[in-house]
Amino acid sequence: MHLKSLTAFCFVLRRGSLSAAADAMNLSQPAVSRLISNLEHEVGFALFHRDKRTLRPTGEGRRFHREAERILTGIEQLGNIAKDIKQGGDARLRVVVMSRLAGGALPDAAAAFRAQMPDVDLTVETHHRRDMERWLGGRQFDVGFGPLPVAGDQLDIQPLGTLNAVSVFAPGGPFAGQKVVEPRALAEHPLIALTPDTLLQSQTEAIFAAAGIVPRTGMSTSSSQVACMLAARGLGYAITDPVTARAVPEALEVIPIAPAFPLEYGVLTPRGVTLTPAATVFRDCMAAVFDTLRVA
Repeated sequence: MHLKSLTAFCFVLRRGSLSAAADAMNLSQPAVSRLISNLEHEVGFALFHRDKRTLRPTGEGRRFHREAERILTGIEQLGNIAKDIKQGGDARLRVVVMSRLAGGALPDAAAAFRAQMPDVDLTVETHHRRDMERWLGGRQFDVGFGPLPVAGDQLDIQPLGTLNAVSVFAPGGPFAGQKVVEPRALAEHPLIALTPDTLLQSQTEAIFAAAGIVPRTGMSTSSSQVACMLAARGLGYAITDPVTARAVPEALEVIPIAPAFPLEYGVLTPRGVTLTPAATVFRDCMAAVFDTLRVA
C-alpha cells in the first residue's frame, strides 16, 4: 500500500475537500483523485461516495480512516521520536487517558508533572476505552490511564488505584446529608443510566444485581459526565466515580454507595515497554491525585 495514496485519503478527510487536500500536498486535483482511486483498488472497496464534485466517505471509508489516521500520525511523529531518542528519551511524553479521567484527574496530574519536569514536551489525548489497545499497542503513546478491565494482548497493565462508586444528586436531594446510600433506597428514584456498551453501566448493573434489585431508569446517555450534569438539574440520580463527579462544574450531592463497590484503574503501556523517567513521574502524579480522591 503506497504511503502517498494513504496520505491523500487522510488529507481529503482532514481538509474537507479534494481541492484543499491537493493544496496541502502541492498536487493537482486530478493527481489526488488518481491516488485515491488507486487506494480504493488496493483495498477492494469504495472509500467515498462521489456526488458531482463532492466526496462523502462511505461507511467502510470511515472505518478505514480511523486506522489510516493512526498509522499516518505515527509516521508523522517519527521525526520527533528520533529527536527524543537523540536527547536521551525524556524530551517528550505522550499520554493518553480514557475520557472518564480527563476532567477530574488529568489537570491536577499534568500541573504536578509540569512543576517537576518543566522542560518535557507533554502531549495529552483522550480516547475511548475500546481504542486504547490500538493507540498504545501501536506505540502512538508512551503511557495511558483508564478504568479496568481493559482487554488487549498488546498492553501491559499495572494498578493505578481503586475508588468506590458514588451516587450523585442535585443539592438538597432525597439523601442530602447522608454518609452512604444503599441500592434499595436508590431504586425508589429514577436512575440516569448510561448506554449498555459502557463499562460504568455494566458496573452499575452489577451494583443493583448484587442487591437483587432492578433500578428504575428515567433516561440514559452515553456520557457519565452528562449523566452527572442531568442529575445536577434534579432529573434523577447517576452512579459514577469520584473522578467524574469532581469534573462536573455544577454543584452535586455526592454520596458513596454501601456496601462499597470498588472501581479499579490502571496504568497502561505498550507490551514489553519500560516506563521512561518522565512517564514514571506522570504515573506518580496521577497516583497522588487518586490518593486525594480516596481521602475525600
